[in-house]
Amino acid sequence: MYLKELSNSSSTYELDSIQSLHIATVLRLKEGATIELFNGEGLSCEANILLASKRGVQIELNSKITKSEKSKGTLIGVLPYIKKENLFFMTQKLTEMGISELIFFKPENLDQSLVKKDLSKLKDKLNDVVIGACKQSGINFLPKIEHHNDLKESLDNSSALEANNFVCFFDLEASKHLSRDDITDKEACVFITGPESGFSDQERFTMLAKDISLRSLGKNILRAETAPIISITLSVSYTHLTLPTSDLV
Repeated sequence: MYLKELSNSSSTYELDSIQSLHIATVLRLKEGATIELFNGEGLSCEANILLASKRGVQIELNSKITKSEKSKGTLIGVLPYIKKENLFFMTQKLTEMGISELIFFKPENLDQSLVKKDLSKLKDKLNDVVIGACKQSGINFLPKIEHHNDLKESLDNSSALEANNFVCFFDLEASKHLSRDDITDKEACVFITGPESGFSDQERFTMLAKDISLRSLGKNILRAETAPIISITLSVSYTHLTLPTSDLV
């Protein structure tokens, strides 16, 4: 279970409403059951449930807090808002596969289903999706999440374009495929993908003006939520990410 406040400063806690509801209605755990806690920043430990109800769950730590080391290799996705359910699916899978940072932007070719929507309302749900994916896959580190009004703002206001990062965007017009040589000896691999209708001319100009590399994922036209998943699959295989290890705090 996710507990952001986990630390050595206390031995008893009350879980938030989302975690409490999951324990009470999905897992149906009772008083005395043991659960594992993580804080999204590498700390984890076991705890016993003191009180369990839909309104709240109280727990008490029963083991030492351990700290996991982050996997080697930083993977950053610069991703468009796409259809809501596809967006949540994409975010879940990228988190499960170990992405380090998710940078969302509002594309110029925004899907019509989102045009009149308040995209800021997606932020809390995306946070919940990330937490759920970490719980499912046993990842102790939550990926960093940023939200921007457009692609240019994303690139101007993030650390994605640092000198020793490999940064690329994917397009059917590209002649060169993403390769191991692209990523070798780089601090991070940053991949930028487009929405259902593709990048706009202005977005392409913005990326090319910043000398961002153009790469291909093959001849097939991929769905907007599939391209990032393929991208991280290739990146993970090229960077040889290592499994986290734990040390006592």
